Amino acid sequence: MENKDKEDRNAYRAEQVRRYGMIVKQSVRQKDVAAWALCKLNVSTPYILDFKENDNVYLFDCDHDRNNIQRIAPSSELMDKIREIEKARNVKIYAVTHDYMPYVGEMYSFLCISPYQADWCGMVNLTSIKHHARVYAYVYNVDSPECSESGFVVLRITDGKLVRVG
Repeated sequence: MENKDKEDRNAYRAEQVRRYGMIVKQSVRQKDVAAWALCKLNVSTPYILDFKENDNVYLFDCDHDRNNIQRIAPSSELMDKIREIEKARNVKIYAVTHDYMPYVGEMYSFLCISPYQADWCGMVNLTSIKHHARVYAYVYNVDSPECSESGFVVLRITDGKLVRVG
């Protein structure tokens, strides 16, 4: 029976190559889902392409109603933090927001994709409030690291930029 299944799979692949000139990719990776999340969040195209092609992550830094966007340098402390979180939690981080919340302090929200495929559909949800989304993230509290946790944050999406609002 195993040989029959193997022959069927090989015949199917041969038919794909004959018909399409390639083998259709069978699995989706966390990075593919992260790129989809950036698209769904309507992030500016250059940032999405840079993530897809070069694996670069951008920081959306909210500073007194200005939203500065910058590529996170490979040798920076923030990139070290990204690597640490990705390794410890087996997630794929695709963007980072930085903000300050009264009574809570300075925080970084590492927008990420779960390692579990069953979770992927719920990672990014547009809300009924125009230009807002509920996104899965690991939130690092700079002032009180012991209060850092994973969960959902709410983002306002304006002109391809992300600002955490809740």
